Amino acid sequence: MQDYEQLGSFYLGSAYDLAERKRRPELLLYDSRHLTTHALCVGMTGSGKTGLCLGLLEEAAIDGTPAIVIDP
Repeated sequence: MQDYEQLGSFYLGSAYDLAERKRRPELLLYDSRHLTTHALCVGMTGSGKTGLCLGLLEEAAIDGTPAIVIDP
């Protein structure tokens, strides 16, 4: 198992195999160096936009990364 409790690495959950329709054992991590100054998250109702953004914000807060969020 990978170490996801390190600074600069945002834990987003586990990978998912679309072909087999099941979760994969490896973790889905996002490198905070890839963040830009702006972001937009779009999708259909119920597709998980809010959950994804909350996960990113929690990980940013743990790393001390400032954020301004507008959720209309």
